Amino acid sequence: MMKTPQKREELVEKIILETPPSRWVAFSIGGCGILAHALIGRHETRYRESQSIALEFAHLVVHAAGFSASHDHVSMPQVLIDAADAVIDDPEHVVLLCTTWQSLPGGVEICSVGSNSVLAFERNIIREVIAPHTVNELLRSQGQTPDPRHRMQVTHVLGSKKSKKSCRIDDVRVAFVPWLSATAIAIIEERLIADAILEHAVPEGKLSSFIEAWKPPGKRTSVLISLYKR
Repeated sequence: MMKTPQKREELVEKIILETPPSRWVAFSIGGCGILAHALIGRHETRYRESQSIALEFAHLVVHAAGFSASHDHVSMPQVLIDAADAVIDDPEHVVLLCTTWQSLPGGVEICSVGSNSVLAFERNIIREVIAPHTVNELLRSQGQTPDPRHRMQVTHVLGSKKSKKSCRIDDVRVAFVPWLSATAIAIIEERLIADAILEHAVPEGKLSSFIEAWKPPGKRTSVLISLYKR
């Protein structure tokens, strides 16, 4: 009797980087990926330097998490803290924002520091699994009315261990999203888009077109993740 081969599960990612130019760097391989952005306080207009730092950081994170010599699952929050410290040589002026995703048995682990929102789509239910580290989210948690002007103003960043600006391991927001028969994940930079998706209950199948049609353009950077069986 022939055995039916088991279907392999793989992540399918659609990455939307707003241009020109994108402030974010995206890197993904082997079921592990990252969306990263370096902020340079002294001269934020130096685009190439910002991209170089973010890319070096992204490479370190994915290599440490996805290609670890140990078979044990590494602590992604610790990886983020260590990688940021390794790439930042100007503790006073350089910080990083990022969101990572990693395929694990049974689901996907998401870790985030900064302005990104993470939504999970499970059958007909949409829920926010990670809220951004922003002034508005802090106000909302305190029962105060958010101000749209502060929707992208972050309260937590990754930095050098020498800097007081850097967040701690406990500040890194972590969520595990189990894979059901119809599950998808959306990592979204612009809070107004995330709020609109939640308000209008945009189905997973229309997410990409909804984001790409968003006006005005400029803040549509996002990562859409789904599961593919082959």
